[in-house]
Amino acid sequence: MPDREAEELGGAGLLRSSLRAAARQLGWKVQTYAWAGTQHGTMVGVVDRRTVPAPFGEAVQGDMARRTRAAVDRVSRRGAVAEQPSSAADADPHMPTTGFRAAYERALHDASAPSGAV
Repeated sequence: MPDREAEELGGAGLLRSSLRAAARQLGWKVQTYAWAGTQHGTMVGVVDRRTVPAPFGEAVQGDMARRTRAAVDRVSRRGAVAEQPSSAADADPHMPTTGFRAAYERALHDASAPSGAV
């Protein structure tokens, strides 16, 4: 996500901590990462390190490989910078920033609404 957006959401450290807390509530074996100020913006993520059940292993590995390749391709383009989609329809479905941002803005709106007005 763009650095400016990460800062608006509390910074890479807070985002990483939030991801870790949410993943632990799901019972994940958690690994998180956060890098601010890269040429591609701020990168924050969480990885569930639990063993994948055998019946799903091949599908999960294939999906992980496909998503990793897509992410590497996105950031490896010459002159690539953090993209800011103009609308949710333009957002890359593998980059949940737009959906997260919309949920965050709804929560802020709901929190600021008078009681009973939500």
